[in-house]
Amino acid sequence: MEGPARFGAGEAHTVTLKDRIRFLTTAQEVDDFLAGKPQAVVFKAGTCHKTQETFSQVQPLLEAHPDLPVGVIRVVEARPASNRVAEVTGLQHESPQLILFKDGRAVFDRDNWDITREAFAAALGDRLAPV
Repeated sequence: MEGPARFGAGEAHTVTLKDRIRFLTTAQEVDDFLAGKPQAVVFKAGTCHKTQETFSQVQPLLEAHPDLPVGVIRVVEARPASNRVAEVTGLQHESPQLILFKDGRAVFDRDNWDITREAFAAALGDRLAPV
């Protein structure tokens, strides 16, 4: 679902990040997720502490872009989806890994501790206020 969902007469519901996250488990789901979207993000989640810590770096930016679809691949359970991303991008698998796609092509990627708010903001073209 993209954009605001409509409820009743004139009542709008803002789509949250949680509403926009789509868990990808198969190669076909990856292809379908990327098809026809001007921009999308895929986050490959591992099982170590780095996954939560790095996602927390980019979460505020994902929340600030309600038009940006977010696909999450739980690598341990969804190896076919992870392999498909590596195949279509030519990027070596890492986890955690964050990839920004424009028109189906990877235009930005970071993995492990290189996933930072600043790097992702630059990829999105956002200007960050000092923290």
